[in-house]
Amino acid sequence: NHTPGQSPAWAMGANQGSVCCCCPPRDEEQTVLVPPPKLQIGKRGGQVKVNSDTAGLLVSGHGVALANCVVEQDCAYWEVRVLEPGSSSRAFCGVALELNGQRLDSKIGDAQTSWAIGGDLPGGPLQKDEIIGVAFGQGNIPNLRFFRNGKEIPDTEVLRIRGEVFPAVSVCDGAELLLVFDAPSFAHEPPGRHSAIVLPRKML
Repeated sequence: NHTPGQSPAWAMGANQGSVCCCCPPRDEEQTVLVPPPKLQIGKRGGQVKVNSDTAGLLVSGHGVALANCVVEQDCAYWEVRVLEPGSSSRAFCGVALELNGQRLDSKIGDAQTSWAIGGDLPGGPLQKDEIIGVAFGQGNIPNLRFFRNGKEIPDTEVLRIRGEVFPAVSVCDGAELLLVFDAPSFAHEPPGRHSAIVLPRKML
């Protein structure tokens, strides 16, 4: 059935295909896929520099950088590649509450507003080209664990963290870190049920 005066659907499709031999079919024009939004750097210190790399987000300069979304899922995982550890081994990575003001010009890891590893670690300070895995799970005990080149770092876990946290890093004295949030770019398989961060629904 069709409305009098109008061509049936099958005829309309045929007519559209023959209107102009130079025009691509309309269906092809509508198959353009919009890539999903990706995690970016949100708040950062005034002297922090951020550059996008094919594998992630390059952070350098001096101060703290937070991702632009909180970690909402139960078992999230991401990696931080140490491109340059800095002259005084002051590269830190972990999670932080929402920081503001002078806290963004400092470093993370005070165990009250941020939880991180860096500096003196079991096995020595961070080295160039090492991969730090960060596993955060709100429903897990401990909430936060760290991995070094695929192996869990002993005595660095954090049992309980209250409040909404953001992936975070801090750099100083020439340190350069690459935050990797996309699963295909991970160097190591996430532990257990952990997986790449899923953006909160309010951001999609």
